[in-house]
Amino acid sequence: MELLVFAIVTGIVTYGLERNRARQADRPRPRLSGSLDVVDRNTERVAAELISR
Repeated sequence: MELLVFAIVTGIVTYGLERNRARQADRPRPRLSGSLDVVDRNTERVAAELISR
């Protein structure tokens, strides 16, 4: 009984993953989501701490 439930769940998960992959494969995806002009505040903070020492 447990093996049958395991096989059914595995089949449903495999089907869902394959369906999702096939649906997303036909359109190009952007390389990055978001903008590229983000300021790294951590770098600025570390630089300010090093200057203040």
